Amino acid sequence: MAELNRQLQEYLAQSKVGGARTISQSSSSTVVDLGDPEPVSGSWFGRWSSPWSGSQSSGGSGFSWPWSAEPDPCLPGVSRRQRLVAFCACAVLSSLCFGLSALYAPLLLLYARKFALLWSLGSLFAIAAAAVLRGPSRLFAGLPTSPGAAAYLCALAGTLYAALSLHSTALTALGAALQVAVICACAVSLLPGGSAGIRFMGGVAAAAIKRTVTGKTTPI
Repeated sequence: MAELNRQLQEYLAQSKVGGARTISQSSSSTVVDLGDPEPVSGSWFGRWSSPWSGSQSSGGSGFSWPWSAEPDPCLPGVSRRQRLVAFCACAVLSSLCFGLSALYAPLLLLYARKFALLWSLGSLFAIAAAAVLRGPSRLFAGLPTSPGAAAYLCALAGTLYAALSLHSTALTALGAALQVAVICACAVSLLPGGSAGIRFMGGVAAAAIKRTVTGKTTPI
């Protein structure tokens, strides 16, 4: 009886040791590494930018920000923090100019030059904000292949010259009209079908208005 009791105790002891080993192995296999991710070079916010870094987007499955924090040859010695501060300052000034120009919109005929000047300054600050954040060399690299952007910049420069140097209300209004025309042309080119789609929709709207005026309805 004593021998049987000793064997039973040894068996229970071995069972406890084997269960403890199994639990330790399973717990070690489920350990998750919660260490901080490595910062990505050229990212704006260091380690916090790693899930959206440009290296992941190179494979086609990740997300890439529309700006770059890489050093720009046009901004030598400017840090990321300074570029972010400059971007915020330009964005605030752009919003201020657009807001002030909206105050003159109801009196556009009386204050056409002031409205066009403030609108042009808002556009200039907005372009400067994008250039500081993305990099001037990268932003303006596509100008030779983008006639719409080049035409808009020329109209913007002409408007500012007419308002600040010539003090001509007529030329300032003309420059502002050219800016609006270029923006509308770019918006039309982005629509499905482009100018053909605009003509089609215009024809449909004109036919509907004509039927409404003449009192004729289309049979169902």
